[in-house]
Amino acid sequence: MEPAGSPAKPGGPEGWRASRVIEGSNPDSAGTYQVKEPPRFVKVPVDALPPPTASHRAYLSTGYWHLNMAFQPSDTTVHYNYQHKWLRFREDQTFDVLINRKIVDTGRWNWDAAKNEIYLSCNDPYINNTWSVTDKGFVMIWKGNTALNVTGIQIRVVGSGALPPAE
Repeated sequence: MEPAGSPAKPGGPEGWRASRVIEGSNPDSAGTYQVKEPPRFVKVPVDALPPPTASHRAYLSTGYWHLNMAFQPSDTTVHYNYQHKWLRFREDQTFDVLINRKIVDTGRWNWDAAKNEIYLSCNDPYINNTWSVTDKGFVMIWKGNTALNVTGIQIRVVGSGALPPAE
Protein backbone atom coordinates (compact mmCIF):
# COMPACT_ATOMS: atom_id res chain seq x y z
CA MET A 1 0.00 0.00 0.00
CA GLU A 2 1.40 3.38 -0.95
CA PRO A 3 1.58 6.14 1.67
CA ALA A 4 -1.11 8.83 1.68
CA GLY A 5 -0.14 11.92 -0.25
CA SER A 6 2.13 10.17 -2.70
CA PRO A 7 1.29 10.43 -6.39
CA ALA A 8 -0.52 7.52 -7.99
CA LYS A 9 1.78 4.86 -9.34
CA PRO A 10 1.41 3.92 -12.98
CA GLY A 11 -1.18 1.19 -13.29
CA GLY A 12 -1.11 0.69 -17.01
CA PRO A 13 1.24 1.42 -19.88
CA GLU A 14 4.63 2.85 -18.96
CA GLY A 15 4.52 6.43 -17.68
CA TRP A 16 0.76 6.74 -17.16
CA ARG A 17 -0.35 8.59 -14.05
CA ALA A 18 -4.04 8.14 -13.48
CA SER A 19 -6.43 7.24 -10.70
CA ARG A 20 -7.38 4.14 -12.69
CA VAL A 21 -6.15 2.66 -15.93
CA ILE A 22 -8.72 0.46 -17.62
CA GLU A 23 -7.02 -2.07 -19.80
CA GLY A 24 -8.51 -4.42 -22.35
CA SER A 25 -11.10 -3.66 -24.95
CA ASN A 26 -14.85 -3.64 -25.27
CA PRO A 27 -16.85 -4.45 -28.37
CA ASP A 28 -18.15 -1.32 -30.07
CA SER A 29 -21.64 -1.92 -28.72
CA ALA A 30 -20.50 -2.42 -25.10
CA GLY A 31 -21.18 0.26 -22.52
CA THR A 32 -18.33 2.27 -21.08
CA TYR A 33 -16.73 0.66 -18.05
CA GLN A 34 -17.77 2.58 -14.92
CA VAL A 35 -15.93 2.70 -11.59
CA LYS A 36 -18.20 3.88 -8.76
CA GLU A 37 -15.88 4.43 -5.82
CA PRO A 38 -14.51 7.53 -4.09
CA PRO A 39 -11.10 8.87 -5.07
CA ARG A 40 -8.25 7.56 -2.96
CA PHE A 41 -7.60 9.75 0.06
CA VAL A 42 -4.46 11.92 -0.20
CA LYS A 43 -2.63 14.11 2.31
CA VAL A 44 -2.97 17.63 0.92
CA PRO A 45 0.08 19.79 1.82
CA VAL A 46 -1.90 22.95 2.69
CA ASP A 47 0.90 24.28 4.90
CA ALA A 48 3.62 23.81 2.24
CA LEU A 49 2.46 26.98 0.46
CA PRO A 50 2.79 30.60 1.53
CA PRO A 51 -0.50 32.17 2.69
CA PRO A 52 -2.93 33.06 -0.11
CA THR A 53 -3.18 36.61 -1.39
CA ALA A 54 -5.75 38.99 0.09
CA SER A 55 -7.63 38.92 -3.22
CA HIS A 56 -7.90 35.10 -3.17
CA ARG A 57 -9.08 35.17 0.45
CA ALA A 58 -11.67 37.84 -0.36
CA TYR A 59 -12.81 36.09 -3.57
CA LEU A 60 -13.46 32.74 -1.89
CA SER A 61 -15.01 34.15 1.29
CA THR A 62 -17.62 36.33 -0.47
CA GLY A 63 -20.42 33.81 -0.07
CA TYR A 64 -21.28 30.19 -0.67
CA TRP A 65 -19.98 27.97 -3.45
CA HIS A 66 -22.15 25.25 -4.97
CA LEU A 67 -20.48 22.19 -6.48
CA ASN A 68 -23.32 21.95 -8.95
CA MET A 69 -21.91 19.57 -11.56
CA ALA A 70 -19.04 17.11 -11.94
CA PHE A 71 -17.79 14.82 -14.66
CA GLN A 72 -15.34 11.94 -14.83
CA PRO A 73 -15.02 9.65 -17.86
CA SER A 74 -14.68 6.49 -15.77
CA ASP A 75 -17.72 7.33 -13.57
CA THR A 76 -20.43 9.30 -15.36
CA THR A 77 -22.50 9.32 -12.15
CA VAL A 78 -19.80 11.06 -10.07
CA HIS A 79 -21.89 14.26 -10.05
CA TYR A 80 -24.24 12.67 -7.49
CA ASN A 81 -21.38 12.99 -4.97
CA TYR A 82 -21.13 16.75 -5.51
CA GLN A 83 -24.47 18.31 -6.46
CA HIS A 84 -25.89 18.46 -2.93
CA LYS A 85 -22.71 20.04 -1.45
CA TRP A 86 -21.97 23.69 -0.81
CA LEU A 87 -18.72 25.21 0.49
CA ARG A 88 -18.29 28.23 2.74
CA PHE A 89 -14.71 29.57 2.77
CA ARG A 90 -13.35 31.84 5.49
CA GLU A 91 -10.42 34.26 5.27
CA ASP A 92 -8.62 32.33 8.04
CA GLN A 93 -8.11 29.51 5.48
CA THR A 94 -10.77 27.20 6.89
CA PHE A 95 -13.91 26.09 5.10
CA ASP A 96 -17.12 24.18 5.76
CA VAL A 97 -18.89 21.60 3.62
CA LEU A 98 -22.65 22.03 3.89
CA ILE A 99 -25.45 19.67 2.90
CA ASN A 100 -29.03 20.85 3.36
CA ARG A 101 -27.73 23.95 5.23
CA LYS A 102 -25.96 21.78 7.81
CA ILE A 103 -22.17 21.65 8.27
CA VAL A 104 -21.04 18.07 7.61
CA ASP A 105 -17.27 18.66 7.45
CA THR A 106 -14.72 21.39 8.11
CA GLY A 107 -11.32 21.66 6.50
CA ARG A 108 -8.44 23.91 5.56
CA TRP A 109 -7.63 25.54 2.22
CA ASN A 110 -4.81 27.34 0.45
CA TRP A 111 -4.17 28.71 -3.04
CA ASP A 112 -1.06 28.22 -5.17
CA ALA A 113 -1.11 31.47 -7.16
CA ALA A 114 1.80 30.42 -9.42
CA LYS A 115 -0.07 27.31 -10.64
CA ASN A 116 -3.61 28.62 -10.09
CA GLU A 117 -4.47 25.59 -7.94
CA ILE A 118 -6.67 25.39 -4.87
CA TYR A 119 -5.62 23.04 -2.07
CA LEU A 120 -8.46 21.57 0.00
CA SER A 121 -7.84 19.37 3.03
CA CYS A 122 -10.88 17.76 4.68
CA ASN A 123 -12.39 14.33 5.37
CA ASP A 124 -14.59 14.22 2.24
CA PRO A 125 -12.64 12.15 -0.34
CA TYR A 126 -14.51 13.81 -3.22
CA ILE A 127 -13.32 17.29 -2.17
CA ASN A 128 -10.01 16.61 -0.39
CA ASN A 129 -7.32 17.20 -3.02
CA THR A 130 -5.56 19.84 -5.10
CA TRP A 131 -7.49 21.24 -8.07
CA SER A 132 -6.38 23.21 -11.11
CA VAL A 133 -8.68 26.23 -11.34
CA THR A 134 -10.15 28.06 -14.32
CA ASP A 135 -12.33 30.95 -13.17
CA LYS A 136 -14.52 33.56 -14.78
CA GLY A 137 -16.32 35.79 -12.32
CA PHE A 138 -18.07 33.67 -9.76
CA VAL A 139 -17.92 30.44 -11.74
CA MET A 140 -14.92 28.15 -11.43
CA ILE A 141 -14.01 24.85 -13.04
CA TRP A 142 -11.88 22.65 -10.81
CA LYS A 143 -9.89 20.02 -12.69
CA GLY A 144 -8.35 16.92 -11.15
CA ASN A 145 -5.16 17.09 -13.18
CA THR A 146 -2.49 18.37 -10.78
CA ALA A 147 0.71 16.74 -9.54
CA LEU A 148 -1.25 15.28 -6.60
CA ASN A 149 -4.74 14.95 -8.06
CA VAL A 150 -4.91 12.44 -10.91
CA THR A 151 -8.65 11.72 -10.68
CA GLY A 152 -9.59 13.43 -13.95
CA ILE A 153 -12.73 14.78 -12.25
CA GLN A 154 -13.94 18.20 -13.38
CA ILE A 155 -16.27 20.19 -11.12
CA ARG A 156 -18.27 23.32 -11.93
CA VAL A 157 -18.31 25.52 -8.81
CA VAL A 158 -20.75 28.44 -8.77
CA GLY A 159 -20.61 31.29 -6.26
CA SER A 160 -23.71 32.65 -4.57
CA GLY A 161 -24.19 35.39 -1.98
CA ALA A 162 -27.28 33.66 -0.64
CA LEU A 163 -27.55 30.80 1.80
CA PRO A 164 -27.99 27.47 0.00
CA PRO A 165 -31.63 26.35 -0.35
CA ALA A 166 -32.98 23.68 1.98
CA GLU A 167 -33.54 20.41 0.15
